[in-house]
Amino acid sequence: MNKKILVLVCAMIVFSGMAANAFTFGPRIRSELKQEARIDRLTKEIGLTEGQKEKYLAEAKQIEEETKAIRAKNKDLFAEIEKELLKDNPDTKLIRSKIQEISQNNAQTQFKRIEQLIQLRKELSPEQKTKLEEMIKKGKEKGKEKIENHKKINDKK
Repeated sequence: MNKKILVLVCAMIVFSGMAANAFTFGPRIRSELKQEARIDRLTKEIGLTEGQKEKYLAEAKQIEEETKAIRAKNKDLFAEIEKELLKDNPDTKLIRSKIQEISQNNAQTQFKRIEQLIQLRKELSPEQKTKLEEMIKKGKEKGKEKIENHKKINDKK
């Protein structure tokens, strides 16, 4: 009984960390349709030129390929953690190292996206930069609203 509780607690810690990370940095899996929609929105809202759009799209596809490999690696790491948690005496040092590796991989993925944004900003005109900043600000506000709505829903329970 105690072993089952320990396994459940460890699993909850691991998966709540994943959920928190996903919640903080947004969805990891971005389909090509979502990617195209993001680029279309950028084009429409900040007025990307065809050249800027092509360059951004090429960078986005490269990042997506790199992050696919990282997600696959993380999936394997989570499988190793789950396997370890099922043992009678799980190696907490091993579990910790796997979790740290996953966190480093996620940070690497996020940094690639930040680098892409920095590169995009270098390509923009002053007017486009202003529009991008407004777009980012609106996105943050929407995110805050979603968090507040989620909190309200959970508070009612």
